[in-house]
Amino acid sequence: MQVYIDITLLPDDDIGHHFLWEKLFRQVHIALVDNKDAEGNSPFGIGFPEYHGEKHRLGRKLRVFAPSQSTMETLAMPRWLERLSDYVHITSIRPVPEKIEEYVRFQRLQTKSNPERLARRASKRQNISLEDALKQRANAKSQLTKAPYIWVRSLSNEERFRLFVTRESVKKAELSTFTHYGLAKKGADGAIPHF
Repeated sequence: MQVYIDITLLPDDDIGHHFLWEKLFRQVHIALVDNKDAEGNSPFGIGFPEYHGEKHRLGRKLRVFAPSQSTMETLAMPRWLERLSDYVHITSIRPVPEKIEEYVRFQRLQTKSNPERLARRASKRQNISLEDALKQRANAKSQLTKAPYIWVRSLSNEERFRLFVTRESVKKAELSTFTHYGLAKKGADGAIPHF
């Protein structure tokens, strides 16, 4: 990753922090989907410089990384965030500092906390009735997390869900691909500079 932009939330008395995260992240997600490659990957990684896992907070800042200036320019993030111009501040494209001491990976954490959703999924995958799938999952324990999250509305089915985000330190990666959310793909390195 060679360049980045910072997007800072500017909540006020009328528009709250979490509401802004949801609106901002929806626009970022749409921009990333619009700029995916032929395999469905995104060259853009995102980070949360103020992420605090113990306090369960993402902070007020989203950092978007790109492998080059021209790639970042094609993303045209200011255009995607025009509707939110009173509530976010976007920096110009900046070079990533040369001396980076830490690299991190932000990933989505999917918990097994909704028995009905898991049963519907099992029903489709195993080609069994929903009733049978519910019986199979009757004794399953819910997996809970305190990881920070953003409320997200699916672009495909408009379902609203919590996108839990985890962070871990990793070694530097030369080439990373990301999901449509800008997070590291499962099983991929997805490292971004942390500064």
